[in-house]
Amino acid sequence: MTNEQKNHSWIKLVVGIVVFIVADFLLLKYTPVGSWLMPENLQALKQQAGVFAPLGYIVIYFFATLFAIPGTILTLSSGALFGAIWGGLWTAIGATLGATGAFLVARFIAGEWVKQQFEKGDRLRELSQGIEENEFWFALSIRLAPIFPFNAVNYLLGLTPISLPVYILATAIGIVPGTFAYAWLGQGGLQAATGRPPWQLFGALAMLAVLSALPIVLKWWKAKNG
Repeated sequence: MTNEQKNHSWIKLVVGIVVFIVADFLLLKYTPVGSWLMPENLQALKQQAGVFAPLGYIVIYFFATLFAIPGTILTLSSGALFGAIWGGLWTAIGATLGATGAFLVARFIAGEWVKQQFEKGDRLRELSQGIEENEFWFALSIRLAPIFPFNAVNYLLGLTPISLPVYILATAIGIVPGTFAYAWLGQGGLQAATGRPPWQLFGALAMLAVLSALPIVLKWWKAKNG
């Protein structure tokens, strides 16, 4: 493959990601979706839903993930609404279900078109090779130390040979640390905003810092151990 072909493939990948980001921004900025995801509105929905609030939250997160809407605000809100433990649990369930839906869309509905866009590039081939070598640990490492944004990984892995059960298991396990860290951050932020000591907020930020450094640590460990 020539350098020109590689560059062309990367340009298409970048353009695709930019289109996703712009579309999400417009959706959140100029439609009611953005206001629906605000913590105060979610709190009102929680009170209205009563015991069905967790189920409603999971459904909302499922569709947000399926349509590649960034879930950071939702995850933070889950900690403020349900607490770090329950909020993290409901988020993990919703995110795993949504990621599974996106995976199935890529594999059975939009897969051929997406493959045509990126089949000349190296990235999808590298992902497929990693999956073929050890599908569970490769997928788990991506979830724990993500190379791509969460929503992009959902669709890209749908184009690889990974089996659905392994994908679901690796996703469900791999997203747990980051999910609970953001839920904890939401709970800590709410407590700090109401005048309570911000120790939980600092703890959540420290945990996120550790998770952010994980890719660097893994890269160093891999280089050291050859």
